[in-house]
Order: sequence, then C-alpha cells, then structure tokens
Amino acid sequence: MIVNMKKDIKITWFLWSVVLLFDQITKYIIREKLNLGDSISVIHNIFHITHINNTGAAFGMFPNAQIFFIVTSIIAIIALIYFLYTFKKGNPTFYISIGLILGGATGNLLDRLILRTVTDFLDFGINPKIRWPAFNIADSSVVIGFFILAILVIKGEFFKVNRNRS
Repeated sequence: MIVNMKKDIKITWFLWSVVLLFDQITKYIIREKLNLGDSISVIHNIFHITHINNTGAAFGMFPNAQIFFIVTSIIAIIALIYFLYTFKKGNPTFYISIGLILGGATGNLLDRLILRTVTDFLDFGINPKIRWPAFNIADSSVVIGFFILAILVIKGEFFKVNRNRS
C-alpha cells in the first residue's frame, strides 16, 4: 500500500502542476490578447471569452479583500497538503481531487500575489442578459475537485487515517 500511495501522491503533484500551468498560460494569453472588458463570441449568446479582472471571490463577491483571500488560500493549500499525506485512500480519486483543488487554489493565489486581481475569462449564458459570472481554469478545477472530494466524504471514504506514512 505504501508503494501505491507514493504513486497516487505523484498523481496529485502531476495534476497540481498541469492545472497550475494550464491556468497561468490561459490567463497570460487572455491578458496579452484581449483588453480588459473585450469579449470574443465562441458560440453566439452561449459561450464567450471575456477578459475580466476579479478582486473578490467567486462571482465577484467581497471585492478588494485581497489579504483575506491570500491568507485563506495559503491556509487551504497547507491543509490540503496535510490531508494528502495524512489520509489513506484505496483509489486514486482522492489524490485526483486534491491535485485539482491545489492546482486551482495555487493558480488564483499567484494572480492575487502578482497582479492583485484574478483574471477570469470563461463567460457562459443563454443570452446577453442572463450570464453566469466569468470564471477561469483554476475556478473550474477547484469546483470539480471539491465535488469529487464531497462525494468521497458522503461515501465515508475521506476519514481513514493513514497510520503507515512513508
């Protein structure tokens, strides 16, 4: 099991780095190619690429609370790393969820530290007036990772303590 755990933890580190890299590259391209507020229609009235800066949390809630979000992100990243090495899982799903969350949390944290804002650009809706708030790869990754983790918690598979740490 220890050998498999090491392999599974590598899944986490791999996903963390892939999500972080993809997130940062896509945000860089958006900042370089689109002026703030510019939008490109990909699927008319349904999906646009729109350059938005977000100083708040999801959906722009709590704008300009950068210090709070920076501190919260750092605490969350440390807690996730602790969970990664403390809780034993029999399948890689746990490690995938942690990798997705860590990658997304780190991506948005880097934006906050370097740019003092988070770059959002994925813009969905059903017409010009009914739109989901813009988001990014990091946001998507965190939501998917938490959804997977929530399923593990509901199934009772999260709180199995690993007594054989390597």
